[in-house]
Amino acid sequence: MATRKTAKAATAAAEKTTPVKTEEVKKETAATAAPAKKAPAKRAAAKKTAAAKPAAVKETVYIQFAGAEYNLDDIKANAKKAWAEETGKKESDVKEIQIYVKPEEHAAYYVINGEFVEGGRKVEL
Repeated sequence: MATRKTAKAATAAAEKTTPVKTEEVKKETAATAAPAKKAPAKRAAAKKTAAAKPAAVKETVYIQFAGAEYNLDDIKANAKKAWAEETGKKESDVKEIQIYVKPEEHAAYYVINGEFVEGGRKVEL
């Protein structure tokens, strides 16, 4: 009977240690068996078609007063030219322009790049 007791003791000892091992194995397998989450597949970027831009609209502004007609584009060009001649700078240096048309005087006053002159700069129309 000594062998039966030793076999029973061995079995009992094995049963006591087996659940601990099974839990550890179960934890390990649960951790390793869970599939790793994959990053969502990136979709190929949809090619954006260039939006059709509307054609540039050519604008022309005319000022009519007392039987006379003045084209604003001509007035602007004349103001830039006069400023370039007066200051010795290039017309391409113009960053900002303000034009004040006074048709009753047949003149336009202008300020370019914020440079104000006493009495104003004037262009005859």
